[in-house]
Amino acid sequence: MQFAGFRSVIGTMWVVDDDETNKITSTFYKHMVDESGCLNHTRAAFALNKTMKLPLDQRILYIHLGA
Repeated sequence: MQFAGFRSVIGTMWVVDDDETNKITSTFYKHMVDESGCLNHTRAAFALNKTMKLPLDQRILYIHLGA
C-alpha cells in the first residue's frame, strides 16, 4: 500500500473478526481528527495507541508503518 502512495498503512498478518475490525476502525479514525476537526495523517501512531486497549504483549499482532 505504501508503494502505491499511501503515507501510512495499518494492517495485520492474521485473520481478524469483521465486527471487531469495524470497532477498531471507527475508534481509530475518531482519534485521527485533530483539534480543528480535520483528519490528520500525522496522528496515526497516536490514534493507533489510543485504539489498541490491549496489553503490550498482545499489541505485537498489529503493525504500524507510517510517515
